[in-house]
Amino acid sequence: MTEVESATPRVGARAWSFLVAGDERQFQGNAGYEDIIEESYSYDSTVGNHQHVAVGDLVVVRNGREALGAAYVEALQVLPDQTKVRSRCRFCRSTGFKGRRTMLPRFWCSACKNAFDDPVEETVPVTAFRAHYGGTWQPLDGCLDKAQLKVLSLSRSDQQSIKKLDRVRTLEAIGARGVRLPHPHEVRCAGSHRPQTLPGGSRRATAAVRRGQDAFRRALVGQYGLVCAVTGAAPAEVLEAAHLRPFAETQHHRVEEGLMLRSDVHRLFDSGLLAIDADLVVHVAPSLAGHGLYCELAGVPLQIAHDAPIDRAVVADHHAATVATW
Repeated sequence: MTEVESATPRVGARAWSFLVAGDERQFQGNAGYEDIIEESYSYDSTVGNHQHVAVGDLVVVRNGREALGAAYVEALQVLPDQTKVRSRCRFCRSTGFKGRRTMLPRFWCSACKNAFDDPVEETVPVTAFRAHYGGTWQPLDGCLDKAQLKVLSLSRSDQQSIKKLDRVRTLEAIGARGVRLPHPHEVRCAGSHRPQTLPGGSRRATAAVRRGQDAFRRALVGQYGLVCAVTGAAPAEVLEAAHLRPFAETQHHRVEEGLMLRSDVHRLFDSGLLAIDADLVVHVAPSLAGHGLYCELAGVPLQIAHDAPIDRAVVADHHAATVATW
């Protein structure tokens, strides 16, 4: 087996969405692919558009609900002379059948309307590909949902694993949500030899859990993007969902009573060292006078839309209670 790897960008780069492994990715009868979501995407010559992806292309990694992250393809591995096992319907030989979780027989083929327990297996020759993009990866944390991605897509298919996107509009949409993609030339080219086998999984899953990927944070990301309301666009890893009123007191989450804040700003806000008035202007406690980085935030207007659904009465209450302690 000979491995070929390309790290030379193509003139006229394109944009793609990559559907990652899970219930949403239809494998057309094969056993799936080993994706490391934040680093690489695996596919083969049976996948539509496999021959068009190239170094320098923009990719948005998605599941069936939302965008998970974006990056530029930095290197493309080509592994010829591979084989894979593919399963077919026992009756019509279609690969489009699906598994059933609560009914027997286990599989259902919509093409011929038959159910069965054991599909027919075949071994087929393929060329395998791995697109590597970890050096420029930026989490999107769902700030673009399925409907927004559909608008950016140049394909009408909902099942296509690799779908072509409008590159210009996709970059605009990502930027509007506070995401700052490094230019490929700003990142060291990952041109070293890559392993023949990569384990599947998600390298940053633990970090995602620590960030609190709950419904409240997801709702705020959907509303404001990956933007700290005080300091502006920031990496997803340092953005947190802040309550304008302590959750321990209210026992509920309301988008109108929340803001996305950078972790250090969030700590100052919760500690009573930073407040926001009803005009959505930032105030900083006098005790921070020795910290120029934070003193400079005094008088800064919040970086949210003028019609953002924020409860100004709650903001005013928090401001009054906070500044009373200064």
